[in-house]
Parts: sequence; C-alpha cells; structure tokens
Amino acid sequence: MVKYDKKKGEIIEAGIKAFAAYGYYKTTLEDIAQMLGMKKNSLYYYFKNKEDLFREIIMSDVDEHFASQERILAKNISNAKKIEEILLDVMRFIRTRTSKYSVKLSTYLEFSAVVKREFSEFNTRQCKIIETLIKNGIKSGEFRKVNAKQVSKDMGELVPALVNNAYLNSDAVFVHDVEFEEIVKRVRRVVRYVINGMKNK
Repeated sequence: MVKYDKKKGEIIEAGIKAFAAYGYYKTTLEDIAQMLGMKKNSLYYYFKNKEDLFREIIMSDVDEHFASQERILAKNISNAKKIEEILLDVMRFIRTRTSKYSVKLSTYLEFSAVVKREFSEFNTRQCKIIETLIKNGIKSGEFRKVNAKQVSKDMGELVPALVNNAYLNSDAVFVHDVEFEEIVKRVRRVVRYVINGMKNK
C-alpha cells in the first residue's frame, strides 16, 4: 500500500506539471507516463482517465480550502466579518492553487472554465456557507431580510469573476506575475459594498 501511495503521489505531481505546461485539453496520459518513464497502460491502475487524475488534483486543494473555511467559521466574529474573510479566502485559494503550479494566465483561464463545469459541487458548497452566514445574520438582526440564497450565489460568483477579469486584462504571462494585491483591494471594496447593503442601519 505504501508503494501504491508513493507511485500515485508521483503521478499526481507529474500530472500537475503536465497540466501546467500543456493546459488541460492538450495534456494526455501519454505525456504524464513519459514524464515518469512509465507505460501509459500502467497509469490506469491508479486513474481511470485524465479527468479522474485532474479531479484528484483539484479535490486535494478543495479539501484544504474548506478546512481553512472551517477555521474562519469557528472564529468569534460577526457574520459580516466572516463573509468578508470567507470570500477573501476564496481569493487566496485561487492565488495559491495557480501560483504553486507556475501556471500561465491562458492555462489558468482554461482550468477555470473546466473547474466551473466539472466541479459545480465546489461552488454549491461555497455558496451554502455564505447563505448560512447571511441567514444567521438575518436571524440575529445584523442583516435586514434579503434573499439569502440569491445573494450568496451572487457573492460566490463575484470573487472568481473579479479575479478572472483582472487576469484577462493583465499583460503578465504567468499567474504569479499578476499584481494580486490590487485585486484583493478591489474585491474587499466590492464585498463590503454588498455586506453594507445588507446591514440593518
């Protein structure tokens, strides 16, 4: 089992490098096998296909991300502050995930579309956290009555949209070259506008 896990880890690392280098659509299991000096058929012992490998890579990051969100939820701060920190944590997740793989901006935007299509449960889970915080805020009198489900969906899509827009308009080649602090400031402003609009005056 240790040998299996070690080899699986090596395949995942090679997969990360291949996806970062060639993009999602151009990467093949053949590319990954060659990087490891393996036969392509040997990879099927560990992963059914390329999609299965990509899902494993993303899901390990997703688990780490939601563990971070749980730590925010456990804090003794207002619902408004938790929402702001949760959404800024989404930004950190996007930044960390793409920077550690030295991903080109064009590749990131391709990944972003694939993740949005294939991992809708990530967005659903993220929005559910925000929706619960909004409902808690309404119940406690912190927020006025709003459609918590709709606002959480809007806010859940807001951060990735602002990040993607900044990436699309950047002259940088790699994600880690983008001036991310400016994006953080903008997201923080917009999130505060939305939160302030929900607050009971």
